[in-house]
Amino acid sequence: MRIESQLQPGEEILYRAYVTRLTLAPLVAVVAAGLVIAAVAWFQFQNAPGALVALAVAVVAGLIFAWKDFIRRANDYVLTNHRIIQEIGVLSRRSMDSRLDKINNVEHRQTLWGRLLNYGDVEIDTASETGAALFRNISHPLPFKNAILAAAEQYRGAGRMPLAAPAGPSGAERMRQLKALLDDGLISPEEYEAKRRELLSQL
Repeated sequence: MRIESQLQPGEEILYRAYVTRLTLAPLVAVVAAGLVIAAVAWFQFQNAPGALVALAVAVVAGLIFAWKDFIRRANDYVLTNHRIIQEIGVLSRRSMDSRLDKINNVEHRQTLWGRLLNYGDVEIDTASETGAALFRNISHPLPFKNAILAAAEQYRGAGRMPLAAPAGPSGAERMRQLKALLDDGLISPEEYEAKRRELLSQL
């Protein structure tokens, strides 16, 4: 099931994060080394057993690479204007949501190689029951972090409704208050009449 089928009415995808392919670099190196060793053993040293062993290692590493890359592409990390969706798994799928108004802090971590090759981890602390959500080995982690912070701020800002101004007394209530002032002798009949006319003109 794709993320798009889970979106609610009015919900839009703002950012889609991906796990970097650089995590698969060691397997690529093993495949390349196995093919080179197999070629050298076969063509230069006429060592058929050695070539077959090296070729077998390259094939196994290639199969592992294909499986891990399939898993990498099967995982979905999506930021919408309402929440962050983390859906992982191939045969069985697991989905976790973090609503933007529950996000307390967003942190990204990069090793030296991560800084040089632009990948790292993004961790989100939330006030929900799921607690922290960790996105490992994300390509371009800083733009992902900034997109989350901007979306959370916009979501919270959209949820702030201005307080309604307290309603003033109605015209009838103001007339009663004016009559009470006259009855208590706090204003003169002339003042009462002038104010009464003013109130009537405003109705």
